[in-house]
Amino acid sequence: MGRDVARRESAAKRTATDAIAGAAAGAFARTAVAPIDRVKLIIQLRPTIQPPPSASVSQHRTAWQIFRAIVREEGALSLFRGNGPTVLIEAGSSALNFLSFDWYKSASHSILTSMEHQHPSLRENNNGTGSRKRRMLRSFVSGGLAGATTITLLYPLAFMRTRLAVDMGNTQKGERKFANGMSDVMKQIWRSDGWRGFYKGYGIALISVSMHRFVYLGGYDFIKSEYAATAERANAKMQMAERFAAAQFVSMAASTLHYPLDCVRRRLMMEAGRTEGERRYRNTIHCFRKVWIEEGSRGFFLGLGPNLVRCIGSALVLVSYDEFKRILTGE
Repeated sequence: MGRDVARRESAAKRTATDAIAGAAAGAFARTAVAPIDRVKLIIQLRPTIQPPPSASVSQHRTAWQIFRAIVREEGALSLFRGNGPTVLIEAGSSALNFLSFDWYKSASHSILTSMEHQHPSLRENNNGTGSRKRRMLRSFVSGGLAGATTITLLYPLAFMRTRLAVDMGNTQKGERKFANGMSDVMKQIWRSDGWRGFYKGYGIALISVSMHRFVYLGGYDFIKSEYAATAERANAKMQMAERFAAAQFVSMAASTLHYPLDCVRRRLMMEAGRTEGERRYRNTIHCFRKVWIEEGSRGFFLGLGPNLVRCIGSALVLVSYDEFKRILTGE
């Protein structure tokens, strides 16, 4: 009885630690790269913004030129427009990501053990290769499932944040569509589309985010476990610089891989709240085709440059989580 209570308390403490460390890491890293993220979104979604961005923003092609135009016309603080919901998203997303990732990893252990008879290569004692395959499956599949869980629960917040980030203009001049921020987004989308409007583009987002977390969370976890398994000293841990390099690599790989899907899902987000006559895309397939015909392959990678720079923030999330967790657990 006492052991059961202790086990439950230990599990609850571990869950709370994962949640707090994940939320802190997400909020810290996302705020650090918020200006880069807003510039990236404007470049990525410029063809869909209604009304179109101001002439000075529209005529600039590089990220630096757009950055300067935003500061000049809207002020430096406008670089953080949409960062309120972003911090909520990232804090909640990071907490859910790491919580669900650890849960799926734990759950997969018994599943993989039950598969050992049919698939001997998954056995731990198969000259080391079984252990590697087992760890690879646990890491990557758990990462993908964690992404699917998180985007399903937090998609409405991500949707509102995207709409705010590309809402351009001077508030005093009445140029912004959502002058009062999130409350205006919620009211307009609810009036025009109901609750379904907040899930515009969800199908492609589910695939996109699952693919991203498959590489991002799964890749980082597998690199750390591979290092621990192959290092000369048993259970050796990577130094912070090594972990940051690994985190940066998986962040850039994941972002590049899923970027075309991310482009489509964000463009579909922009369709919510518009009349039939104003909408550019009927569905996901139509969006893919229209972007390809009108903009070519380049259209799927608009804003990729700033996004790769922004990957520093994604890498910070992974490394910060490790550090916050170490501080909270005292290890």
